[in-house]
This record gives sequence, structure tokens and C-alpha cells, in this order.
Amino acid sequence: NQIQEKDLVKLVRHHVAHTPWFKQRIKDQGLAPSDLWTLEGLKQYKPFTKRDIQQAGKNFSSTSIPNAYLPIGHVESSGSTGQPVSLNKTSVNNLFWSAHTFRDHIWHKRDFSTKLAAIRANFNDTELRQNWGAPVAQIYPTGTGLGLPVNWTTRQQLEGLEMFQPNILVVHGGVLGSLMTIWEREGCRLTELQHIKQIGDTVHDSLRERVEKMFGFKIEDNYSSSEVGTIAIQCPESGLYHVMAENLVVEILDKDGNDCKPGEIGRVVITDLHNLASPVIRYDLGDYAEVGSECTCGRHLPTLKRIIGRERGMFIKPDGSQFWPRGGYRGIKTFEVRQFQMIQHSLDEIEYRMVTDHPLTAEQELEAKESIESVFEMPGVIRIVRYADAIPMINGKYEESICLIK
Repeated sequence: NQIQEKDLVKLVRHHVAHTPWFKQRIKDQGLAPSDLWTLEGLKQYKPFTKRDIQQAGKNFSSTSIPNAYLPIGHVESSGSTGQPVSLNKTSVNNLFWSAHTFRDHIWHKRDFSTKLAAIRANFNDTELRQNWGAPVAQIYPTGTGLGLPVNWTTRQQLEGLEMFQPNILVVHGGVLGSLMTIWEREGCRLTELQHIKQIGDTVHDSLRERVEKMFGFKIEDNYSSSEVGTIAIQCPESGLYHVMAENLVVEILDKDGNDCKPGEIGRVVITDLHNLASPVIRYDLGDYAEVGSECTCGRHLPTLKRIIGRERGMFIKPDGSQFWPRGGYRGIKTFEVRQFQMIQHSLDEIEYRMVTDHPLTAEQELEAKESIESVFEMPGVIRIVRYADAIPMINGKYEESICLIK
């Protein structure tokens, strides 16, 4: 905490002096810069959202950057929350990203000499490389690397993976779900696969179970965002998520803005202690997470138990109460659900999308409706929509639940 507060003082002083938006926002809230110099004092500053970044425009950028933090980079979120944003980051931010990438590989004991394939949005075509690329290849010799576009069809991605035969696969959870659907039907021909690292999506229990059943190993998850980089890395021993406290202050807040306790779910609010280009100070990501307890692995970093998902994933009951919808498919006995997605259109209509091997009979559809409605405790609201293959995604991302009620 002392190290975080030392960085916090430097961060606040810089943005008060050089970032018009932040200086005005502190003034509007009746605060002095020194009020924010401790972790406890920081809580007086109201969190801001993606909408605030959009409205701030150029005023969200610092007008002066210390030489040690140059060059400046520019990042844009994918807009998976429906609110794409862009902001500036520094070379120090990139240094932390590199360090956390190494940490993730080392914790999960990935062999640098093996073959790594990645399916990501930054590839426009097949990219076959002699190494893994930055940052690992800048320090160590590595095996070959393959990049595949996230917007390719699942069949195209499968073809590229089967030709390359990776030992490590880096992939969005939504893309992985589509791959799993085909592998479960036709068998997986990736005979050398040893690790699956998930990026950019919330990993749901159903996908974890499918992967472990097929491959005998667990998904290795990484919680990150474009705006702040790596937020937490899943512990290989316990499955908890270790927060990257060296450069981030991660708060999980309840509806009243108070800190959640272990086992409680709240909003994810982040302060980037080393971004002197943009004031990412108490930034409400729009995510929800559950606070974890102290990990038994010996790594003394704060923990999250699980990453729940986006705010728009919470459903609303007729009495106005909100809840996290569970899948409900486990009560279905006469057919297997390969993938599912729930979309709440109104208080009396929930579209339940599912991928199944065969079209549903009238009896099976009724069974599904009754099973899901019993879990939601909302009778008469489910509409089943069946897909033969994967459920459509946006920018390679897949959300298990989406609430469209404004």
C-alpha cells in the first residue's frame, strides 16, 4: 500500500497540472489534490465511466509527458460494452504489459521453445512467424508463432490450427466456444495442444467444463482490458485471480460505493498508477467481479474469485430486482446443449439461444423452457432459438447473458 500511495501522489499531481479534464473534475467535486494522495482518500473521488471519456474528448489527454514515459501509444477498446473508447498510454504502461505477459507464461509453465498460435483481432490474415513476437522473443529464443484473424469463420480457423499444430493456443472465449462445438462433434485433431490461454472474454463455468472434459487440462484465464492492460492473472494452483497490484489499484464496489468483502460481487473500478498520458483514476470498467480470499499459493497479491461479466449481463425481474442469470441447461436430460446465450428483451420475454446437434422436438423445446424458467423463477418468459453451429459474436467476443432493458 505504501508503494501504491507513493505512485498515487505522483499520478494525481501530474494530472492536476497537465490534464484539463481531471483538474476541473476534482474542482467540481470540491476536492483538493492532496485529498487523493492516500488509498482511503482516493475513495472521495467519484468513479468515472466510458461515457465520461467520450464526452471529455481531447481534454482527457495530458498536455505534457515526462521523457521517461515516452513514447506515447494510443489504444481503443473493442466496444464490447456498446461504448467504445480511446485513450493514450505511456511506454511504462507497455513495460508493465510485457512484465505481466512474462508472469502469466511463467506461472502456467509454458515452454518458450514450443509452438504458439493466437486468434486475435489484430491479425488481418494468416501470419506465420519464426518466433512468438514481443515481449518473449525479445529476451528468449522461442518456437514458431501463428496468428489468425478473429473474424474468420470457425472452419477457416480450424484449418489453420490443424496445419500448424500448436502447443499453446491464445484465444477469445467466444471463439473457443465455437471451436469446441465442432471439436465435440467431430473430434479435435490438435494432437500437441497443452495450454489454452483465454483473453478478452468472461469465461463461464460451462466452457471450463467442456474444455477440461475434452483435453484433461484447465483453461488458463487472463483478465484484461485495452484501457489498463492486464488486471488479474488466474492462479495455476487455486484458480483465484491475482490482481496486478504493482501498477493498478483494483476496487470492487457494492451499489453504495463501499468495498465488497470476500464472497461479495461488485463493480470493478480501476486506477492505473503509471498512466501519465490519461487520468485513469477510479475508472468504472462496466464489469462485475467477486472478491476472493487470501490465496494459499504464497503469492501475496489481492485476489478475485471470479470475473462475472458486464453490467448489461444482469437480468431484471418484474419486481425490479436484478440478478445474474444462471444457464439453466443442466436440467435438460434428453439432449445436449453445446453453447447457449440469454438475451432479455423485456420483463416478459427472454430469448434463450442454444446450439444443439439436432433440431428440437416439441417435447424437447417444452422441457428446455420449463427447466430454464424454473431456474430463473420467471414462468412463461422463455423463447427458445436453436442454432446448428456457433452463436454469432461481435468482434470475436461472446457474452453469455445480455439485458436490453433500458
